[in-house]
Amino acid sequence: MKVRYFALLALIVLSVALTATPIGAQDTTTNRILAPDTAVSGNLGSEALAQVYTLSAQAGDQITLTASAGDAVVGLLVTDVAGVTVAQDAGSGSVTFRAAAAGTYYVTVLPTNGVPESSLNFELTLTVSAAIAATPVPVVEASFQVPGELLTATGLQVKLGWSSGANLDLEVRDPVGGSLFFSTPTAASGGRFGTNTNSDCSRLVTDAPSEDASWSAGVIPTGSYEMLVYYQPISACSTSDSVPLTLSVTVDGTALPLFEGALLPNQVFIASFIVNADGTVVAGVSGVKVDPPTAVGITLSDAQAMALDETIQSSVMSSQPYRLFTFSAQPNQVVNLSMAAQNGSLDTLLLVLDANGNIVGSNDDAAQGNTDSTINNLRLIAGGAYTVVATRYGQALGGTQGDFTLTLSGTPITTTASAGSTVPEFPDLPNGSVEVSVQWGTAADLQLLVRDPAGEAVFDDRPQITSGGTLAANGNVNCQVSDGSPVSYIYWPEGRLPGAGPYEIEVQYQNACNDTRPVAFTLNVVANGQVILATTQTIRPTERFVASYNIGVDGTLTPGEGGIVGTVQRPDSSAIDYAVALESAAVLTSNQTVSGSIRLNRKFDVYVFDGTAGQKVSIGMEALNGTLDPVLFLLDTAGVQVAENDDAVGGGTTNSLISEFTLPADGRYIIIATHFGGRYGVTAGDYNLTLRLN
Repeated sequence: MKVRYFALLALIVLSVALTATPIGAQDTTTNRILAPDTAVSGNLGSEALAQVYTLSAQAGDQITLTASAGDAVVGLLVTDVAGVTVAQDAGSGSVTFRAAAAGTYYVTVLPTNGVPESSLNFELTLTVSAAIAATPVPVVEASFQVPGELLTATGLQVKLGWSSGANLDLEVRDPVGGSLFFSTPTAASGGRFGTNTNSDCSRLVTDAPSEDASWSAGVIPTGSYEMLVYYQPISACSTSDSVPLTLSVTVDGTALPLFEGALLPNQVFIASFIVNADGTVVAGVSGVKVDPPTAVGITLSDAQAMALDETIQSSVMSSQPYRLFTFSAQPNQVVNLSMAAQNGSLDTLLLVLDANGNIVGSNDDAAQGNTDSTINNLRLIAGGAYTVVATRYGQALGGTQGDFTLTLSGTPITTTASAGSTVPEFPDLPNGSVEVSVQWGTAADLQLLVRDPAGEAVFDDRPQITSGGTLAANGNVNCQVSDGSPVSYIYWPEGRLPGAGPYEIEVQYQNACNDTRPVAFTLNVVANGQVILATTQTIRPTERFVASYNIGVDGTLTPGEGGIVGTVQRPDSSAIDYAVALESAAVLTSNQTVSGSIRLNRKFDVYVFDGTAGQKVSIGMEALNGTLDPVLFLLDTAGVQVAENDDAVGGGTTNSLISEFTLPADGRYIIIATHFGGRYGVTAGDYNLTLRLN
């Protein structure tokens, strides 16, 4: 398996690098010390399976490493001086991480597809964003100022208005932590809530309904006020139309411009304003609350490094609605975070982002009635840099402010073992003789599928199959976010192993759930308490990862290869090494049908035909027996994939059909007849292939 090869080779090279005398002694012609924005050249081949470089960083530096090798792909592994993995990539040729401590880091460049057949040249470039200072990022308001008081002649009035029988509810939060709402009609600061309108179906107001909150003449707190409007439909008289609304604010006789918006059921509208000590009033931003929270628009480079068991104090202000902190984690490390408001009105919100910017952990309220935030027992699937976003309810739209303390805790991981090397524990799921699991840390919906030797597949739409395979957990299915880290889990019951033969695993990025960032996942296959297959991969929306394992007649389980095989819409032939087979490929003519077989030791057949520009070609591949799930690829005269098909249009079949494709140029075209998963698939059987040219 490519990833297993990459990880094993990386560990071997790293072990040598960390114990050898000067790294530069490995190659006196190449500069082994990386400098920012200066490319170094190197090569990989049978005599140099890896190249190792060093870089120096300060705590908090954001490091980006990019390895370019033309059309080829190389992998990158970054470790600290103790040999602990800091960042790793085995596919894109680029990694980004934030240095958790000052010192030297080792960068290993490796091939991703075994030993290169010929020398593979590459260029490696280092980019460094300067370390963030150990103090909070400077902002206009350096720290939270405890609210004062303003003497008014007419007080403060907030009024919500709308024009239907919908049930809208107003809440106003003052700068000192008070809240005016129908359930909390008074605040210690002197505020009072008015009437709760349209809460009863028998007394609906449709002609200009309104709700209000006010502070009488006298002193009012200075600082930021937050206004919330909740559209809470009542089941007995539910409404579903969008409802326009207005919020009017008057402070000591001076009216602010109207806040205007519209809500759908269960949405929240947020607006804010600031009362200054000199009596001036400034309107804040307003809009519909984004739900779930988002990291879009946050500049991740403005972050302060923090370490395990460290507590940091900072503030969230209207001028700086979030603070960023970064820490380094190992694969499968478990951490805890807590964000506690210290003063003001701050209603905290915590987000944890992975290196791709995915939200892998979040919390608004620690418990009912407690607006502090905690994230407990967060398992970080992939190693590398993570960013903590310390913000507030409503994020940029919010109006609460105050100081907070942020604490990061967890158990350090000192081993260099790769993700999945220990048996994952799922106490709430049944044990099995064979257990296949996928874990990740975002809101994305990843589908797990396992196909048994009889060709039956267990997945979302078929949670149990004849051989006993059962889907027991289906993380984030249909974008229903799981509690804790999502997991999908398929098992065969304890007692005896399932039948002998090849088993195919597919992980499909089924639904991005409003976020299109790549997702890191860990796949484990466990049998009799032993890890048989373990890999951590990065997958993008609609992509498919395919791997396999085989159960021998003696009960021995062995893993197969694994890798990305393209997207749902477009299978990818790049992992199929067809060059040797091309030399003896049969030349087909129009209306010719040929027969072939796909087996575990013969995963594809290659055919060629001569075509002319503008000619239309149709190619069909029909499975005749066995478990074969056909896939077809058409490559042009330069070997570039120009057409493909997994399942023929029309549904109900796994046969493949490339229909009426217009050839772009004269020349000899290549047909690859294979099975789902290409190089990594395991279905097998005989087939007929037919070529037609028009």
